[in-house]
Amino acid sequence: MAEYITPKGMKDYSGAQMMLRERMTDTIRAVYQRWGYEPLSTPALEMKKTLAAKAGDEIAGQLFEIEESDLALRFDLTVGLARFAANSSMPKPYKRYCIAPVWRREEPQKGRLREFLQADADIIGSADMRCEAELLAMASEALKALGFEEFEIIVNNRKILNEIIRKLKCEKYEGAVLRALDKSEKIGKEKVMGELEGAGVGNEAAEKLTEIIMQKYEGNEKALKIAKEYSPQGAAEIENLLCILKYGYGMENVKVDLSLARGLGYYTGPVFEIKAGGGVGSVAGGGRYDDLLSLYGQGDFAVGISLGIERLFALKKEGIENSAPADVVIITIDDECYGAGVKIASKLREAGICVQTDLMARKMKGQLEYANACKIKFALFLGKKEIESGKFTLKNLESGEQKEMGLEGVIENISEKRR
Repeated sequence: MAEYITPKGMKDYSGAQMMLRERMTDTIRAVYQRWGYEPLSTPALEMKKTLAAKAGDEIAGQLFEIEESDLALRFDLTVGLARFAANSSMPKPYKRYCIAPVWRREEPQKGRLREFLQADADIIGSADMRCEAELLAMASEALKALGFEEFEIIVNNRKILNEIIRKLKCEKYEGAVLRALDKSEKIGKEKVMGELEGAGVGNEAAEKLTEIIMQKYEGNEKALKIAKEYSPQGAAEIENLLCILKYGYGMENVKVDLSLARGLGYYTGPVFEIKAGGGVGSVAGGGRYDDLLSLYGQGDFAVGISLGIERLFALKKEGIENSAPADVVIITIDDECYGAGVKIASKLREAGICVQTDLMARKMKGQLEYANACKIKFALFLGKKEIESGKFTLKNLESGEQKEMGLEGVIENISEKRR
């Protein structure tokens, strides 16, 4: 038999894995909706010129292009939103979310694939730092709803970085500087220096840049003091954001890091990441991209955040083994009982319970073996006696405990165990 493998950097997800992923996306979606964000779907394919308009050199090299066409797969969910919003009319602020796959032709690593799922939320039409604060507070709520209690929010401002680069006369190397900084946590100061010098930045300027930007300042006050020397406006925006987060949302787990750059070239103001440990890097990130919409039509203010489902999934996989495709399986004693079993299954489904029936005309032993193999928790036994009396034996396949009860009792017992 020929061996067929999945494309590099892409994965198949089993039923148990998909159930966990769907629970995660359902949780995030519910949080976004509670905060008043509405869904938007845009095509997986975009015009190459649409993507290239603000992809940046590095991302442009990671596009999956469709041969002999002017199309490519989207590399994120923001470009489609920017194209849509720039050519549409809606009340402002426009708050949208989108949970969908994106594609980048880069080298796979832990928590990073070539096809991956993002959960984006964006605000169009406001320049106020209330937007950044709301997105970070909402993302924090989503992470807590997923079971992450400890995480760190890191913020910076592209205006600060741009002014440091400009005042050190390195404007022509801005792209190279930002790309090197985006990898700084992984590669360290010496390799950042090497990349800067390799791009043409002089040794003295490279040393000064890394000294200012990559220094680990003790406390936000010291980092902001340095930031004010280069960009009073950028520092003031960060101070405003920190103030809203602290006094509006009670959030103090926020750190100013002048080395935070974010990889995409379209950011224009505050940028942020959220880290939750586990060796997968940041689990969420985003920032302000006020200039992006003007490339596709009418300009406007814009800011967004994205939760990386792959990285969150990598940290939550330990719960997968407990997943099952159903709450209960109806074990029919013989074939004559199957019709009654189908009717009972329908009533249980109407009550919100996930049910399986035997589709292979197996003996009772085979049905039980299947239920155990699928880790289904309950079995409801159905024979002629049970059909006539309306009393059923419900067995907990994990504990071995079994009880006789009516259909209402079955619904109540299974529903209680699911809570």
